[in-house]
Amino acid sequence: MAGARLKLGLVIDPEFVLLGKSVCSLTPPLVKALCRAFDTRVLYDQRQFDRLCRQVDFIVSFEPRWAAPVLKWRRAGMFLRPTSCPCYVIMSDPHREQWRIAYFLRERLDYILALYDAPTRRHFTRIPAERIVHFPWAIPDEWIGNEPIDYRGQREVAIFGAARGPAYTLRNWCREQPGVKSYTNSGVENKVMDDREFFTWLAGFDAVIAAGSEDPAYRLTTPKYFETLAAGSLLFAQQTDDLEQLGFVNGENCIVFTRDTFTERLREYLVDPANPRWLEIRRTGRELIRARHTIDYRLRDLEAHARAWKGR
Repeated sequence: MAGARLKLGLVIDPEFVLLGKSVCSLTPPLVKALCRAFDTRVLYDQRQFDRLCRQVDFIVSFEPRWAAPVLKWRRAGMFLRPTSCPCYVIMSDPHREQWRIAYFLRERLDYILALYDAPTRRHFTRIPAERIVHFPWAIPDEWIGNEPIDYRGQREVAIFGAARGPAYTLRNWCREQPGVKSYTNSGVENKVMDDREFFTWLAGFDAVIAAGSEDPAYRLTTPKYFETLAAGSLLFAQQTDDLEQLGFVNGENCIVFTRDTFTERLREYLVDPANPRWLEIRRTGRELIRARHTIDYRLRDLEAHARAWKGR
């Protein structure tokens, strides 16, 4: 594989892409980037997989059952045998659909590309640690602006997103606090904009809250964390288990909070939202995304990992 452009087998349901079934604004750009970065074959069903799986250098599957078909990975044509390249599967919310663990082990896949690191390791305890590769959300390079970040005069902090269920208890509590303006649109429950429109809308806020639940099962560093920083807004970030390794630092590139510290930190901002200190945090946050969390950066890491594969 060294040197030559890698051949990628991309396992994905075409309807997921063509019919816009993704609820995250960052997924369609990732699909396109994978297809551009590598010499890509789309393995959209078992027949296509059987025909092409031994002609590629590595295989990446999106979330099975949701964004990709469930395959018999060890079958190739008429023979029961493993593929001869590293096989990756992207997995999101680890607290859901535990059948995925058995699927991964049964099919002898090589790596989970975990959108959430600590939560995946907490829930997927049967998966060897070295087979979980942190693959957090990432922003398309072209979405990250270069324009100066200015205060727009807003005297409230925005919050939006899903509200139903135990995954959003802290988010819903934040919605009720003074100085917070809640919006009804969401990536799941009420998706009213296309992906680029959503990002443009997000870039119009001075400050945005990203929060879910205090339950460890739901302390996920969701797309909103990355999108808000990339848009140049001040991020009020609920503390999660992955924040530190992702480079999110309180007072440097975002404002990190818990339920106990939220009111104090929000008040400190709202007393003087035009203070240059907040503009500098917003600028530094955008630079964090540019330096560490672009899609191009993520794909370079993935390619390096695939090239370093030593085989089963």
